[in-house]
Amino acid sequence: MKRLLFLSLAFALAFLFVACDSGNTGDFKITLRLPIEQDEDSDDNTFSIVDSDQVMLSIYSKSNIADEYVYADRTLIKVNSDKGGKEEFIRSLKKGAYYRFFVEVTNSNEKLKLTGGIDGILYDDKNNYEVSIFLAPVGDFARVVSDRSHSDKSSLESYFDDGGSKGSAAVALKDGRIYMAGGYDLEEEEISKKAVVFDMQSLSKKGKDLPKELYDHVVALMDDGSETGKVVVGLGMTEDDSLNDSVWVYDPKSDKYDSLPLGAPAMTKAKAITIDGDVYIVGGCTDSGASNVVYKVSAKTGSVVSEQFATLKQGRCNHAIADVSIVNIDENGVKTVTPRILVIGGSTDKKEGKESPVLGENFAEVVTQGVSTPMAVADRNGGDDADLTTKGLISPAAVSVVMDDREEDETVVAVLGGYLRDGEEDNYSWVQNPSLFVFSENGENSLVYDKNGTANECSRPSAALLGSEEKNVIKYVAVNCGTKEIDRTKRNATGQVVFVLQVKRVKDSDLGIEVFSSSVKDSLMDENQDPDSDAEIVDGPVAVDALGQVFMLGGRYVYQVGSYAVP
Repeated sequence: MKRLLFLSLAFALAFLFVACDSGNTGDFKITLRLPIEQDEDSDDNTFSIVDSDQVMLSIYSKSNIADEYVYADRTLIKVNSDKGGKEEFIRSLKKGAYYRFFVEVTNSNEKLKLTGGIDGILYDDKNNYEVSIFLAPVGDFARVVSDRSHSDKSSLESYFDDGGSKGSAAVALKDGRIYMAGGYDLEEEEISKKAVVFDMQSLSKKGKDLPKELYDHVVALMDDGSETGKVVVGLGMTEDDSLNDSVWVYDPKSDKYDSLPLGAPAMTKAKAITIDGDVYIVGGCTDSGASNVVYKVSAKTGSVVSEQFATLKQGRCNHAIADVSIVNIDENGVKTVTPRILVIGGSTDKKEGKESPVLGENFAEVVTQGVSTPMAVADRNGGDDADLTTKGLISPAAVSVVMDDREEDETVVAVLGGYLRDGEEDNYSWVQNPSLFVFSENGENSLVYDKNGTANECSRPSAALLGSEEKNVIKYVAVNCGTKEIDRTKRNATGQVVFVLQVKRVKDSDLGIEVFSSSVKDSLMDENQDPDSDAEIVDGPVAVDALGQVFMLGGRYVYQVGSYAVP
C-alpha cells in the first residue's frame, strides 16, 4: 500500500505558505499526523492517505479574537504518488491575525474518510511556522499519536496509568487545547490533584496542578474575551472523601488559579454547562441532601462574578443537563441568546447503591432566569413506556442536537446510559438503562421521547455533539462509555469503550408520523475498544472543540473522533 512519508518516518503532508506582506519570507508548514493503523495486513486504507486520495485544506481567519472566523482560502491537493502531494502557493498570512485550518481527506469515490483541524493559531512571523494536525477517521475514534511508526512511545497520554480512573473532568479551550483535571486513580487508589493542558498543535501536554485533590467536580469554560477563555473548576470530593466547597478560575495564559467566591455549600456530582460564554452550575449533593440552586458565573468588566440564577423545583445530583436555549438573530445579524437548561433525572442523595432517584412530575425541568418549570414527560403514545417517572434515571448523559434539515431548526436532546431503580421500595435492584432516548418539546411545558435500544450500555457515560455539515439529515454524538458496572465504589471497571450515535428523523409506520431515531454507528475498532490499552475507566470525560472534534480522556490515552465537517 502506498503511503505518504515524512521525515523521521512520521506520516505527514506538508503545505508551504509564503508570508508576502511581513518582510519575512519564511515558510509556514502544516504537518498531517495519521492515526495508528489497526491491522498491518489489512487492505483497508481508512487510516492512511494513499494514491488517488484528495486532500482539501480550508483556511479561516480573523483579526480579533472576539470575532467570528471568516472563510479565507481553500486548496485541493490530489495525491498522485507514493510521496503524496505538496503545494506551494503565494498567500499573505497577516501578522497578528488568528487562523483556523481544517483538513478533509476523501478517497477516489469522494467519500470523506479522515478529518482534522487546529484552531486559534496566532501568526506572528516568528514562531508559527510549523503546525501539526492530527487526523482521525470520520465518525470514529483513534488514539492521538505524533509518530505513527512509534506509537508506543509517541501516544498522547493522560496522567493516569494502566489502572485507569473515575471522576476526572475536561473541557476544550478557545484555542483548541484541552484542559483535564482531577479524578480518582484506580491504580494508586488515591484522588488526584493533577491538571494538564493538552496542546493539540504540538501533541504535547503541560499544566499546573489543582489547588487540592478533586474528583466528581465541575469543569466548564467561561469566555472572558481572551484568546483561551478561562476554566471554572471546583466542588466535588476531596481528601478522605470529604466534600469541597471551593471553586477556582484557571487562567491558561498565566497558568494560575484564582479563588471564586461562589457561595455554594460543599457538594459533589453537580453539573456545569457553558451557554453564550457564561457558566451555569446546576444542583449537586451535600452531606445532608441535594442542592436545588443554579449558579451563574460570568466575566464582566474585567472581573469574574457569580450569582444565583434560579432555583430547581427538586434538588438533585448525578443528573444530566442540556442546552435548550432560544437563539434569535435580528435583521442586522445581531444574535441574542435566552439561556434555557433542560435538567433530567438524577438522585436526591450521593450514597452509591442507595440513591433515591428523582421521580414524578419533577423528573425533568427547564431552567430559565429566576424560574424552573417541571416538564411533563411521555412517550409517543401519551404514556411512559420506559417508566422514567417511576423508576428514574441516574447518571445519564444528555446532548443537545440541532436538527437543521427543515426550514425551521429544532433542538432535540439525546439521552443515553445511566441506571434506574427497579422493583418495590423495600425490594429493588439497580438496572442499567437499556435504551437510547431522544427528547423533543411537545407543546408548552411538555416533553415527548422516542426510545431505541442500544448494544452499548454504560452506567456513567459522557458525550458531546460531533461536528457535521449544515442541513445534514443525520447528526452525530460521540460517547465515552466506560464501565457497565453500576457500583462505582468497587474496581470492576472495563476497558474504555468509545462509540458514536446517529440521530435522525424516521417515519414510524405504526404511528404514521415522523419520530427521532438514535442508534450506535459501526466502529472500525474491535468492540469499540483500543486493544493496546489496558486502562480501565469508570467514567471518563469528553471535550469538544470549536471545530466539532471530540476528544475522549480519562483512561491511559487521549482519543480523537473525526468530525464530519468544519462548523
